[in-house]
Amino acid sequence: MSPEGVALGYEPPAGRGEGRVWIPLGGSHRAASLGAHQRKALVGAVLELRPDPGTRLVLLGVDVDGLGPTVRAALRSRIGFLPADGGLISNLNAWENMVLPVAFHHPERMRAVAAQVNGLLSDLGADRHALLAKLPEKMTLFEKKLTGYVRIVLERPDLLLVEDPLGALDAAERAVVARFPAIYLKSCPGGTFVQLEVAPER
Repeated sequence: MSPEGVALGYEPPAGRGEGRVWIPLGGSHRAASLGAHQRKALVGAVLELRPDPGTRLVLLGVDVDGLGPTVRAALRSRIGFLPADGGLISNLNAWENMVLPVAFHHPERMRAVAAQVNGLLSDLGADRHALLAKLPEKMTLFEKKLTGYVRIVLERPDLLLVEDPLGALDAAERAVVARFPAIYLKSCPGGTFVQLEVAPER
């Protein structure tokens, strides 16, 4: 199948007992049938851009196999990943975690970052005064997810993968996280948002 128009394509070898993931470019999507092993393998392949032998990986319309290092690095920079635990640096507070990637990769954008952070937190109904100075050890899981999400949206990825977004949250927190796709697409028109959900245990 052609990679054109595909945001995320993952085809493990036949006989491994795993399903294929094939998600088109643009909009919000769910990958809800992934077991823990497949989800881990898919995330590892995307982050390293090196799938297991015999596995096909397509990202943003490009077959990853055979890419040179320069093209590979450029492709990786267009992809964001939010792990289930938020993926924060433990000795940085929420504000520092949010802005670190932009400060490192795009320092010319820092002047506008405070307004962007405030806008994103406002869209999410979050209390920025209560959150921004917190270290991860003082945060709830919800606050960690929120902080990691804002950090990634500030980077403006063309593809955003979010792992188990609703896991271990209460109803009010789930209602906020359910707005992640719309807020991402508002900030990144033309982007692709993918929820990597946990398959029900049998």
